[in-house]
Amino acid sequence: MKRKYQAGTGLLCAALAGYGLVPSEYLKYRWRQRGRKRSRDSRMGKRLYLTFDDGPDRVYTGQLLDLLKLHRIQAGFFVVGEFARENPELIRRMKSEGHFIGIHSVSHENALFRGREFIRKDLEDSVEILRNLGCEVSAYRPPWGHLNLWTLYYCQRMKLKLTFWDVMAHDWAARETAGSIEKKILQRVFPGAVVCLHDGRGKDHAPGRTVEALRNALPVLLKRGYSFEKMDVYQW
Repeated sequence: MKRKYQAGTGLLCAALAGYGLVPSEYLKYRWRQRGRKRSRDSRMGKRLYLTFDDGPDRVYTGQLLDLLKLHRIQAGFFVVGEFARENPELIRRMKSEGHFIGIHSVSHENALFRGREFIRKDLEDSVEILRNLGCEVSAYRPPWGHLNLWTLYYCQRMKLKLTFWDVMAHDWAARETAGSIEKKILQRVFPGAVVCLHDGRGKDHAPGRTVEALRNALPVLLKRGYSFEKMDVYQW
């Protein structure tokens, strides 16, 4: 009986891994490999792609947009549907100022082991919220980079491009300061990198530290010869 129980548990774990963990980790690995390839592509120059998750936030996203406008930088925003619905003026501003807008789920729930109906509704509702705000979205970044086989199916069916990242500064964490976030950004970027930061959620007003870090980091990166562009074909 014990052996049968252990065998059944093993099969269940293997099934769950194949359903969610393996696709998630494999696709993130593939993205990182492509990032390394982009870093060696002479066509890239010193180009960076600045992206933000978990917003919009009515306190911090406006500050971030002001900073990006000051430096004439266009970024990518992967927005949480319920926050977008609560802050339509920020979505309109992102659009009018030329930023890339994608989806990041309706309410930032982990999709790793969720079922078909949840995945379908989460993606469809996210797209519909943005469509009602005048945005036709073409890309989806799953919260925490977690997805499953149904995510792959519905993204393909809905023509949504899965999007990950090359550089993370852990700017959501309570232990991070504006200085440590700035240091991680400056140390980790490379030509062609997709940088993932956060303009919403996080611990202890984390997005405020991110904005402050960028106030210092952006001029340094520009002085180093980097340019900032929106997401394009190099990412997929």
